[in-house]
Amino acid sequence: MIIRIWDYNNMTNPLYENNRFTHLLPKDIELWKLFLASPANIYDYFDYDVRVGDGRDPGSEFPEDIRSLAVKLSQRRIDAVGHHQTHLAIIEITPSAGLKALGQLSAYPLLYQLKFRPAIPLKPILVTSNMETDVHGAFVRAGIPTLIYKLPDNP
Repeated sequence: MIIRIWDYNNMTNPLYENNRFTHLLPKDIELWKLFLASPANIYDYFDYDVRVGDGRDPGSEFPEDIRSLAVKLSQRRIDAVGHHQTHLAIIEITPSAGLKALGQLSAYPLLYQLKFRPAIPLKPILVTSNMETDVHGAFVRAGIPTLIYKLPDNP
């Protein structure tokens, strides 16, 4: 088994001032770092910004390079995939979770399965700091574990 070790405190991206957590916004990163430091982090390593799904082709009237880029940009993107010897965690990271996160965590495991065909089970997980009260029951009914971390108050 390969274990990847990352220095989570020393990473930069020109867009978000971080390059390890591709496409996560600053609040998402704060939340994610709380998860990474918690006992719930049982994973050997993570893949970030994992593209799944077909994307949308704008049509044959466009040049092939534009079509290819459009498909790539419109594919679904999983925030993080955690690798554990018994399962893969499909992780959605959002400071405020509602129906969008529920839909993502319902669809992403299927899309991941279709693309990568892993031999071990997939487990959707929500990492959030706030859940809209009227959707909590739907996450419970769907069997999606929800990890809630309090973000530090910003002045």
